[in-house]
Formats: sequence, C-alpha cells, structure tokens
Amino acid sequence: MRARNYALASGLTDRAELTDYSGLVRLENRLEIWSDALQSALDEHEIVVIPAREKPYYIDRQIVIGSNRRIEAAGATVIQTPGCELLMLRNSTAANGTHAPIGKAERNCNISIIGGHFEESRRSRAGYGTSGKFDPERSFYGVSTLFFFNNMENLTLEGVTFAHTGGFAVQIGDITDAVFERIRFEECYADGIHVNGNTKNLLCRDIKGQVGDDLVALNAYDWQNSSVDFGPISTVLCDDLELSPDSRYKAIRIEPGRYYYDDGSEVDCSLTDAIFRNIRGIRTFKLYYQTPRYKLGSAPERGGVGSADNLFFEDIVVDLCSPIDEFDDYLNSDPIRGSFAAFELGANIGFLSLENIELTLYKDKYPFSYLLCCGPKSIVSDGNEIFDPYLSSRIERLDLASVSVNGKRVDNLDGLLREIEFDDVDGDGHSTAAGRIGEVCLDGTPIMTKNNIPT
Repeated sequence: MRARNYALASGLTDRAELTDYSGLVRLENRLEIWSDALQSALDEHEIVVIPAREKPYYIDRQIVIGSNRRIEAAGATVIQTPGCELLMLRNSTAANGTHAPIGKAERNCNISIIGGHFEESRRSRAGYGTSGKFDPERSFYGVSTLFFFNNMENLTLEGVTFAHTGGFAVQIGDITDAVFERIRFEECYADGIHVNGNTKNLLCRDIKGQVGDDLVALNAYDWQNSSVDFGPISTVLCDDLELSPDSRYKAIRIEPGRYYYDDGSEVDCSLTDAIFRNIRGIRTFKLYYQTPRYKLGSAPERGGVGSADNLFFEDIVVDLCSPIDEFDDYLNSDPIRGSFAAFELGANIGFLSLENIELTLYKDKYPFSYLLCCGPKSIVSDGNEIFDPYLSSRIERLDLASVSVNGKRVDNLDGLLREIEFDDVDGDGHSTAAGRIGEVCLDGTPIMTKNNIPT
C-alpha cells in the first residue's frame, strides 16, 4: 500500500510555486494572507510547492484539495489566522456519514502533503464547535480538526509538523490506503491523528511529539461530536510512536463499538488485523466502547460493545505510575470500581497478543493496578455515570510472550490480569456486567486456572 501511494504521488508532474500566485495575496492586520493564492494554485496544478522562508504564510479560510494533488512545503510555515474557526485543509469529496453510510460514487484519490509546519494561532484547546469546523454552520457536527480527509483513497502525509491545534491535528475516515510518516506535534491540544471508521490499510510510522489527548486514536466508533465516519477499521500498522513526557494525557484510544444510523440500521465498528509496535510514553491503551456520560436513572446513548480480532502489541514500555483517569475510586483503590491497567479492554476480542512488554507497576500504592483488565468500568461523578457498567465483554484467546514487570521476566500471571465484575454497582438495575478471558498462553504454555485467570 505504501509503495502504491508513493508511486501515484511520484507520477504527478505539473508543478507550480505558491509565489507564482503572489498577485492574489492581500494584507490584513499586517499579515500576508495567502488563502486565495494557495487555492488557485491547487485548482490549476498537480504539484504546489510552498517555498521555504522565515516569514509564515497565513491562511484565513478553508482550502479544498482535489484528486491527484501534492503539496511540497519543506521549510515553510503555514499559519491559520487568529480567530479562524474553520479547518485549514480538506479534500473536495468530503462527505458526512453521521446519519447514513457514505455512498462510494465519488471519491478523491492520490493526495499527498510532504513537509511543512502547519499551525493554528491558538494557545489552548478550543473545544468542539469552536475551532476546526467544516463550515460556519457546523453541518459536519463531528469534525473538529486542522486537516480533514474522508471519502477518498491514497492519502500520504510525510514529514509534516503540526503546532497549536485547538482540535485534532488530522482527522480521517471512510478512507482506503493512508500513510502517515515522520509526523511531529508541537504543543497540540487534542488528538494528533484521529482515525474514524470505514478505514482500511493504515500506516502510522514515526509519529512523535506533544498532544493534549491521544497521540493516535483509532475510533471506529466515536461520539457524534468527534466523528462523521462509523464502521470497521482494518489492516493497520502503528510503528515507532512516542509521546513526549510533558503531554497531558498519556493514552492511546482504540474504540470499537456498535453504531446506529437514523433509520435504525446498525454497524459493528470493529478493529481487525492491527499491529501496535515500538511505542513509548503511553500509560494506558484504552480498548473499550464508551458512551457520553449520562445521568443515573436515564438511558445512555444507544450503542453497544464492538468487536476486534488479530491485535498485536509488541515492544512497548509502560510506566503505570498512576491511573490514566484520576478519579477517586482509582486513586484510593476502591475494591469494586478501582481497577486500572496498562491495557483496559471492553470489547469482544477474538485474538490478542502482547509481546516484549516492559511494565512498571506500583502495587504498594495501587494494589488494583494490572497489566490487563477485561470488563466493565464505572465511575459516578456529580450524579453522572462516566462509563458503561452494564456492558459485558470477553477475549477468546490471549497470548503473552517476553513480558517483564518491574524489571523481572514474568513466569506466572499472579496479580497481572483481572476480570472485572459488577452486580448492580450503581444500584439502578442497569449496572450488572462482567469481563471474561478465555484461553491464556504465557510464552507458549497454556495457563489453566479458574476462568483461566490467576486469583
């Protein structure tokens, strides 16, 4: 897939420099606004080179990119003007899959962005509906990003740096063949690369930097304020990911789930055939369905547990120095609600492999901290349930190999795995569920215990 993307991009030949369109530049508030110049260059040429220079190029509106286009911006800085609420770059066939699946009649292909420093004029997270909107009316309610690409194929971003993004840096979905390589984040305030459903063939390699939320999120299911693409994600390689130590939230969200369209039809937003390899700086991998918080006694958003299969986590270092979500039940080690782990699972998973995992636990301070938990979660805050304690889930087979805890190679799983069970934990008649782990193998040897889980 990567070779195919690069072959398509290298086949483009019609080239122009952005400065060829300098006659369309206007001066506002002492800033050079290049929006009209960039849009015209992309409309008329396959390749647009944004020349390197010290002075930034300012953009004050959305730029739309058609098929068979490449932007080359090494050494250039492109900044969104202060107060701009729209996203910066999107593809021309972008579509809204919130209410019904997106048809495949018209899809862009072969868009690449090579090099460049792209940023917003913000210094904090803006919040959904404030920045990164698709249009002033927010007709694509779930879009909140600087770059947005969906309903297309053959997307490549290489050597790109993002800074000060008030929403996601990049949001994609309903996409086939997407490559992200050598991507850097500097003081970004939400997710770095936010991947939504109906995505097939995804490479995320050498992704590093500072973000306010997930470095890479694979949200096949998502809340409606965070996605317009719902469905499966398949065939994924995430390799060489590193979150900076000063990042606020040290997690990677992987979210299967079941989504319902307006007509009541349902889709399993699953994740299959995915490798997560050589990852540093992440404290928790959150692989569970979660609705928006809801008042106790009221119904949560309609949905359900999703599925996953053939998931491989390799060469990962986790320092579980504290719970990723610092609620009192976790901090104070509540025996019912207080379990947390490096891998928190709440999906129906066929096969899951953990190999070459280096974990540091602090059992003296957090006795209910684990390598892996499976099952429901529950936290009540101000009369709201944060999670979904009514949802059961299971893993059919869990393989572990070369796992070390606190510097010692693991030869048994005592105190490392937990199946979580709730019996009406919220007292509302809607909070009973359990997690189950089926076959467990450690370094090739089957582990036989009650429910295959050491007590």
